[in-house]
Amino acid sequence: MNLNTSRWKTFAISDYFDVVAGNYHYSDEYTCGETPYVTASNINNGIAEYIDLEPEFKGNCITTGKVGCTAFYQPNDFCATSDVNILIPKFNLSSNIGLFIARIINYNENYRWTYGRQCRIGNTKNIKIKLPVNSDGDPDFEWIEAYMNTLHNKPITTKNRKGDKLPLDTRQWQSFLLHKLFNASMGSGIDAIATTQNCPSINYVGRRGDNNGVMNVVDRIEDVEPFPAGSITLALGGSLGACFVQAKQFYTSQNVAVLSEKEPLTTKVKLFITSIISNECKLKYQAFGRELNSHFRKDFTLKLPVLLNPDGTPKIDTTCKYSERGFIPDWDYMEKYMASLLYGDRL
Repeated sequence: MNLNTSRWKTFAISDYFDVVAGNYHYSDEYTCGETPYVTASNINNGIAEYIDLEPEFKGNCITTGKVGCTAFYQPNDFCATSDVNILIPKFNLSSNIGLFIARIINYNENYRWTYGRQCRIGNTKNIKIKLPVNSDGDPDFEWIEAYMNTLHNKPITTKNRKGDKLPLDTRQWQSFLLHKLFNASMGSGIDAIATTQNCPSINYVGRRGDNNGVMNVVDRIEDVEPFPAGSITLALGGSLGACFVQAKQFYTSQNVAVLSEKEPLTTKVKLFITSIISNECKLKYQAFGRELNSHFRKDFTLKLPVLLNPDGTPKIDTTCKYSERGFIPDWDYMEKYMASLLYGDRL
């Protein structure tokens, strides 16, 4: 179906949604459970964790974060922090329509809102979005349904089951310096305004926390060699710590680091490590405080599984290739663990 927006019309969010704020809960009010807890995060559908409180909001709605105004369709009942605005539909919202409208909000609004200019309830009510219209001049929800259905491919299947996942016992894991495992460098540092899109062929990776960090696809820049596919990008600002394996060659924006392997590693192993790096960044680094820029090439450490002797003690490499203490990363375990996860057989 043709996505021709020239005849779309502008509609106010408040005409089709009631907007309410979430409720903040202190960490001592809950433990781990099954209720999604939605925050202003711009990844993982906004869900930071699953808690044991009863859901406070019904699913089949849209949430936006006050910081960044990142919109997500929420299919299930959930709790949400006070940094989240909940868009409760006044009409018969479907998942297709919810996903479509969330994407329109993100396209129009994300660049407008930051920590210094937050999108609060009043701002959210005033958001206006363009939608296709029917003969009566109302939003053409039937067309949206039909369009979204054309985007669906066959559901992804997996032969793996929950019981197949390998155990993740971190007690024997050891610390490694990031620069001992990877060649760590700054990225291309190209400003978006310096890129063009006449015949785009190179991914442009920024500091975003979704879409694998890819902001755009741009033209090849003369005398600037793109980084090769398989390299890892690490956001040093913005979505600080966002870490991705890049599937295609790429340039980067400012404040993005690139990690290239010192020896061949599989994609599964690199995905395992990117998750560890992202988690370490959340725990140890912050913008305008303990910034990542001055640490990722010097003293950034991460814990990884290591090769063990039959008696359970760590094997030691006397050349200290990976660690000053001689520990050896267990690449094979990382590969097998990732392959054992649900959909791990599809990686």
